[in-house]
Amino acid sequence: MPHSSTVSFLSYWRSLQIDPERAPTRELFDPARLKSLIPQMMMVSTTDHSHRFRLAGGFLRALHGYELKDTSFPALFRKPFASPVTTALMLARRREQPVILSLSAPWQTTHPEMSAEEAALFQNETVHFEICLCPMMNTYGKVDRLVGIYQTLSAMPMNPNGTLGRYTLAASKLYEPDQNTKAAHLRLVTSEGRRIA
Repeated sequence: MPHSSTVSFLSYWRSLQIDPERAPTRELFDPARLKSLIPQMMMVSTTDHSHRFRLAGGFLRALHGYELKDTSFPALFRKPFASPVTTALMLARRREQPVILSLSAPWQTTHPEMSAEEAALFQNETVHFEICLCPMMNTYGKVDRLVGIYQTLSAMPMNPNGTLGRYTLAASKLYEPDQNTKAAHLRLVTSEGRRIA
């Protein structure tokens, strides 16, 4: 099930729809209504197959280590997954419905004061996350962008000095109008001060 932040984003997008079968217009979307989620938000163009970022929040920049604007969204994926992701984005645009991508990526540790041996201790960490992308119409009634939210599902890596590697796609799901989306909550279990699950 999607994270509660993803559900909040989806619920807001649904509230903008006049027709449940059609995407809302871009003019209706007000990021300030989801103020706490702005650093996690993104916007991707659907006008060409490269699906370039139009906007990417500060949280995404911090995880990747560079500005994502004008870069290709499918290029963030490992080669076997770039084509299925492009297909999922095109389907979301054509059906005018949200898509949620369930993903993982390796955490690539870097630090100028850390030796290669020390850095290697952290290289086996994986970040699990989901990306929800919702289609938006332009003033001519055509879907020309996807707005979305990037939500981590696992605890952040022990060494914060690093960036995400290429994504692996675990699943993609198109959310039709009649589907009731419920939230899942991340719960951490600890024993004697150590996180175990």
